[in-house]
Amino acid sequence: MNPAEFLPVPRTTELTTEQLTGQHCVWCGQPTVVDLGPRTSAIDGRMQEWRPRGCHTCTTREATRVHHIHKSICPRCTSRRYCPDAHALHTLAVLAPIRGPGR
Repeated sequence: MNPAEFLPVPRTTELTTEQLTGQHCVWCGQPTVVDLGPRTSAIDGRMQEWRPRGCHTCTTREATRVHHIHKSICPRCTSRRYCPDAHALHTLAVLAPIRGPGR
């Protein structure tokens, strides 16, 4: 799994057409470079697959936030035996500004 797929994105009803089509960041609306992985959501009243994208700044911020939450609730991570999900989120938080996930 792409670690970016762990990141929650805003509801599709709150996004612009540019954000829904991956041209702009789903969080800030700036031009994008980081693929957040496929999602299935209700768009225009129908379930559709879409590919949200994020800018480096927002992807790093969200990956760091989700990584901290994960480490606080994952039984393996709370005992400092970090799981593969924690390692993937940490890598995304550190490397997203440099190269984006999956590159």
